[in-house]
Amino acid sequence: MTLDKMGAVLATKVLCDNDVVAEDVSITLPDINFVTSEVNGLGKINIPTCLTEALQSTITSVGMDRGFFNMLGLSSKTFEYRFVKSSLDTSGDTGVKGYKAFLKGLTSNIPGGGVEPGSSWSGDVTFEVTRYQLYADGVEKILIDKIKGICKINGKDYAKEIQSLL
Repeated sequence: MTLDKMGAVLATKVLCDNDVVAEDVSITLPDINFVTSEVNGLGKINIPTCLTEALQSTITSVGMDRGFFNMLGLSSKTFEYRFVKSSLDTSGDTGVKGYKAFLKGLTSNIPGGGVEPGSSWSGDVTFEVTRYQLYADGVEKILIDKIKGICKINGKDYAKEIQSLL
C-alpha cells in the first residue's frame, strides 16, 4: 500500500477559551514521552507505561495584541489549534488535510523578548498541558487526559484497564 504524500502547513489558527487569539503563527504540539518501568529478562528491559512525563505546548505570538494578552494568566485555559496541510494522493491529485488539537492547561510563562525599532516583536507562550486531544482529518488519533486518567491512542485506551481495577 502506498501512502499519500504530506506537504507543507498552509495555515494555522489558535483559539483560547473559544476566542481567536492568533493566526498564521508557529505552534508546537506536546511531545508525549511515556514513563517506563524496568523489568528483568536477559538483562534490563524498559517497558513504556500509559503514564506520561509532563506535557508542554508553545505558541509563538507575533505582537502584543488582545489575543496575546488573552492567553496569559494563572488559571486553566482551553486552547484549540487548527492547521491545514497540503497533500498529494496516490493518483496524483492534490488536496488539503485538516487537523485540530484541543488542549487544556496552565500558562507557565509570560514572554519578554527584545523590542527594537523597525522590528516586530515575537515571543513563545508556553503552557503545561493537562489534556491533549488530536484529530487528523476528522478522526481522533490521540487523547491524553492526565486528570481523568485517559491514555487513548488510535482508539485504544491503554489506561482503561488500570481504572477498572481501582
